[in-house]
Amino acid sequence: KVTFQKAREHSVKTARLPIQEYMVRHQNGKNYHSEILAINQVFDILSTYFETQNWPEALKKGVSSRKGYVLQNSM
Repeated sequence: KVTFQKAREHSVKTARLPIQEYMVRHQNGKNYHSEILAINQVFDILSTYFETQNWPEALKKGVSSRKGYVLQNSM
C-alpha cells in the first residue's frame, strides 16, 4: 500500500481494478491467491477494457489463473 499512500500524499487520482466484483477465489494446490499484478498485466486489462467495454473479458485476459482467481461465471 506504499504506492497508494504516496499517490494520496501527492493528490494523484487512483482507481482499483474490479477483480473482487467479477472474479472469485479458485481452489488451487498451493492455496495461493493474489490481486497483485505486474504492470504489463494491468496494461493488458486496461487496453482490452478500452476496446471491448467488458470487464469480465478484460480481466480474463489479464489475470493469470496462477493468481488463484477465475471469473465468477466460469465456476
